Amino acid sequence: MSNDNISSGRINQKLKTQQRILETAKKMLLSKKDFSLEDVAVKMQISRATIYRYYPNIDILCLDVAIAMTNKDPEDFSFYVKDMDLKQSLLYVQDYFNTLIQKHETPFRKYLSLVLDKSVKGEKASAHRGGRRPKTLEVVMRPFHDEIGGKNYENLKNIVTVLCGVEPLIVNKDVNQLNNKQSNDLLKWALEMILKGMAADKKSK
Repeated sequence: MSNDNISSGRINQKLKTQQRILETAKKMLLSKKDFSLEDVAVKMQISRATIYRYYPNIDILCLDVAIAMTNKDPEDFSFYVKDMDLKQSLLYVQDYFNTLIQKHETPFRKYLSLVLDKSVKGEKASAHRGGRRPKTLEVVMRPFHDEIGGKNYENLKNIVTVLCGVEPLIVNKDVNQLNNKQSNDLLKWALEMILKGMAADKKSK
């Protein structure tokens, strides 16, 4: 088995564990009873050390659950974009996440601030984030893998992740002084320019 396959297997296992943590915490949250990270670990029959690798405190976990409850499941996107080409699919995903963030801006900002606070203190921020954008883009882009090509595939997935979500919204509103519509229009333009550049580069080869 190649190192790439081993690495991919470990990542998938981590994502499955995190998803189980979120599902367990969601059920406990809906019960309206107070609970701790240790309670979630006991419910899942995993160690305290394991759950702390994913979530440093109960506040971040509960916010992640609340955010997850507002999101469509990544696998569902294969249905929503089934009749779209690559450009249409990516613009759909971008618009979905940017609209979602604007509707729930306060909890998303609070979640990001908590995660970044842990990062400043030396903890790996990515360990506490659900990675919904990359997961969704993987589902949407999978049918176009051969068309896009290996390296371009990863680069495109990563840059589309950058062009949607709470981070670009904060930059556009707080730094660029744009409103929601202006922010969406700018990010859509950026994605269209990237796709146009990729298409032109492909034709020149």
